[in-house]
Amino acid sequence: MTFLSVKDLSEMLNVSEMTIRRDLKYLKENNLFVRSHGIQLPVNDKSMITNIESEYTLHSEQTKFAKEKQMIGQFAASLIQPNDTIILDSGTTIAAMAYFIPEHINLNITCYNYYTLTQLFPKEGIQLTLAGGLLHKADQMFESSYANELIRSRRASKFFLAASGIHEALGITCAHNYEVLTKKAAMSSSLSTILVADSSKFGLVRSAFVAPLNSVDAIVTDSGITDEWKNIIQDMGIKLYIV
Repeated sequence: MTFLSVKDLSEMLNVSEMTIRRDLKYLKENNLFVRSHGIQLPVNDKSMITNIESEYTLHSEQTKFAKEKQMIGQFAASLIQPNDTIILDSGTTIAAMAYFIPEHINLNITCYNYYTLTQLFPKEGIQLTLAGGLLHKADQMFESSYANELIRSRRASKFFLAASGIHEALGITCAHNYEVLTKKAAMSSSLSTILVADSSKFGLVRSAFVAPLNSVDAIVTDSGITDEWKNIIQDMGIKLYIV
């Protein structure tokens, strides 16, 4: 049996002891380990790194923190300027954002989610590009190697990124492995990356790694974000919008 102190974990993961204590509290509350004078690593088959591919659906996620996602989406849409060229990620908060994107301001939008496409299609003055491929019905995302090549060939002023998990040390993660290459392609093709996520995502880790947290330029979230996370984001030099 291996025992580790809070200090040991802090040094191993290169994060603050406060972050370790917060994560340990979460793990303990969810019966993921037993804590004594040291840290006894997992006592059951669960893990801090969670794979949610089998349970994630667009419909189920839309009902979680729906009010917060609407507010975040509305504010994120206000960051779009006339004549912008943007890329929209796949995700429930992005879908909420699509509803609020204004018409008649000459936008060029690339997306790869069916639900987002249906939100944008009726809007006048938006030139739409769909990066198509295999449709994953659970989250309504289109995905293919040629879609990723299309995204890499474009240049955007802003990429609005979604995430299922956000962690100081383990970065931005998502629910499905097939999302990763598409997200990376969009990040590499955009001048700025804006992460839109409700406050419940902070501190969570999913199995599919996308990018380090400090690779985004701005974050839009709700007022449920903790002071500790505000400080972490500020220390990384990331612009934070709280709605």
